[in-house]
Amino acid sequence: MKQYFCVGTYTEPILFGTGEVFTGKGEGIYLCSFENGKIQVINSISQRNPSFFCIDEKNQKIYTVNEMKEYLGEFGGGVTEITYNLKGEMREDKTYNTGGTDPCHIALSPNGRFLSVSNFANGSVSVFPVGDDGSVLPNKKVFNHEGDSIHPVRQKGPHAHSTVFSPSDNKMYVPDLGIDKLVCYSYNGMEVSSDPESTIDTYKGSGPRFGEFSSDGKHFYLINEIGSSVTHFLYDNGAMITKETVSTLPDDYTGENICSDLHISPNGKYLYASNRGHDSICVFSIGDDGGLSFIERQSCRGKTPRNFTITPDGEYMLIGNQDTDTIAVFKINTDGTLSFFDITDFPTPVCIRFFKETLFD
Repeated sequence: MKQYFCVGTYTEPILFGTGEVFTGKGEGIYLCSFENGKIQVINSISQRNPSFFCIDEKNQKIYTVNEMKEYLGEFGGGVTEITYNLKGEMREDKTYNTGGTDPCHIALSPNGRFLSVSNFANGSVSVFPVGDDGSVLPNKKVFNHEGDSIHPVRQKGPHAHSTVFSPSDNKMYVPDLGIDKLVCYSYNGMEVSSDPESTIDTYKGSGPRFGEFSSDGKHFYLINEIGSSVTHFLYDNGAMITKETVSTLPDDYTGENICSDLHISPNGKYLYASNRGHDSICVFSIGDDGGLSFIERQSCRGKTPRNFTITPDGEYMLIGNQDTDTIAVFKINTDGTLSFFDITDFPTPVCIRFFKETLFD
């Protein structure tokens, strides 16, 4: 059966937090089909640096960031609302300035009432209310993070990197790479407020980037970009309890590396984490107690695996190799290991997201 997904790309030059100036080659967001391990592009829509997006299938919306330092003639990047139909047609409906520079992640709240946008460069979070029909409303609220940490280049100030919603309570956590914290917020309807008492310190120099909760909400797994590691927390009534931190790299590896993405398999048995530098996917099994056990590392068959995703049926993994302009496809075996299947040329892929239910003509 055909499955469908979108790919976000860099479309123009951008200065990364590492100091590298990267030139995008994409055109915007691409709508693609996936069948029997093969990728086919169906349509695309022009956007400026849509480096991350989320999908609302109920209202047929795609919400994307525009990772910029200036947008619509103002300080900050952008957030854009795109409507799609079942013919695979896409149109831009609204676009706003986020009030923060280089937005790199966007998430729709579980109640569908607001979007949380992480502005990496200046370390802030922009919250946009969302109407009943999925329309983004302009009256945003911006929360500015403060502080620094020990890395002399990467942690001179705050760098909000993503938003992760707890499945068991009305809390959202923002991993901030620059200050080594999981900054906590509480929400009620459209209203979001800071929750400093529930904010978590991560280990110094870790550079927290992104995380996922287990399906039962009892475990949280955090990927640390600078530390090249994954930290496992127990989650109980809003409290994060650190259980273990495991490396994503071989013991004898001496090269440069920063981690990027992390995902739990749909069956909840395996966790995958990506290395940029070592350019690999690290595979762990998840025990009954939530603990992680190393299984293998697989080359991602390209350079800089910025983002990867698992098909909704759990059978394949798609890896976006940003610097070598490819999407690599791996078969996921019953024991969680990966087997290389195919590779497709794709211009600077940086975000891949599947539709869970929508089927296109």
